[in-house]
Amino acid sequence: MATVQSAPTTQLQSTTVEKRFQISPRRAQILWGYFFLIPWIIGFLLFLLGPMVASLYLSMTDYNIQRPGETKFIGTDNYEKIFSLQVIRSESTDVTFKQGYSEAFRIGPLHFGSRDYQVWKAIQVTLTFAVVSLPINLSLALFFALLTNTKVPGVRLFRTIYYLPSVIPAVVAATVFQQFLRGQDGWLNVYLLHPLGLGNPEWLQQTNLAIPALAIIGTWGVGTTMLMFLAGLQNVPTELYEAAEVDGANYWSRFRNVTLPMISPVILYNLVIGLIGTFQYFVVAYILTPRGAGGNGLSMYFYNLHLYREAYVFFEMGYASALAWILFIVVLIVTILVFRSSSRWVFYAGGK
Repeated sequence: MATVQSAPTTQLQSTTVEKRFQISPRRAQILWGYFFLIPWIIGFLLFLLGPMVASLYLSMTDYNIQRPGETKFIGTDNYEKIFSLQVIRSESTDVTFKQGYSEAFRIGPLHFGSRDYQVWKAIQVTLTFAVVSLPINLSLALFFALLTNTKVPGVRLFRTIYYLPSVIPAVVAATVFQQFLRGQDGWLNVYLLHPLGLGNPEWLQQTNLAIPALAIIGTWGVGTTMLMFLAGLQNVPTELYEAAEVDGANYWSRFRNVTLPMISPVILYNLVIGLIGTFQYFVVAYILTPRGAGGNGLSMYFYNLHLYREAYVFFEMGYASALAWILFIVVLIVTILVFRSSSRWVFYAGGK
């Protein structure tokens, strides 16, 4: 009698255990997803988040590679050094700042001194380059995209020609343009400007021509941005152009009222990527100036050059970490502001 009753009981217990450990297909899919994410999570923790936390700590120390045993925690001293300013109002060009301060910049009669005057020069050069170079690159890339978005024979060849320079390493491009922009025997002066009677300007030596020269070099690599614009242009419905033509719209009106709104998400993407790239500008300026010193009058002394020199020339890793975090925060704030403003000028299909 006991043997007869134990079989159903055992079977019921086994069924209950199986139901308890049974996983639904959706839960199994989620678990497999996390399983395949494990390598990325490990890499993120070890090679991204870990170094970021370490650099944040180092930014609050006076860590120097040559004297690692003498490292001390100094709190926010590195950040205070970056933002330290002394303002003196004087019409004279000869102004005496307090000890440890040097003149960083001047606005009218106001003289601004800083404990690290070079960082303010680097900020000025970086912002000037962004204002000059970014609109030129975006406009040129959009122009090439419009040219290659036509159904003419050989258009694929032209797309390839416009894109090819962007795959050339920046070091090679900088070396080529160093010859191209030289004063007496540079190709630009010899074959274009001098025959037109415009002289032989020293593009890389004159302080007022340094940023325009770098902007010219920047146009060399607009191929990737052009492809993004081209993809956006090819996704614009042709029905919108046909309706605009029926209404009597000319080419400029179609471009302004149809093309630009429809590719505005692509413009936003290229704008954000371009802003981040200009704030991180380094390679070309380093190649064109001896040891990344910034050229005459620090005319090509970018923020990343200053960060690099503090870290790998003077070995002040603590101060360089503070500079890196300031750059990260500035780029983050600018990116957020651009995205916040996008609701006023970016059109998304299906949106309001």
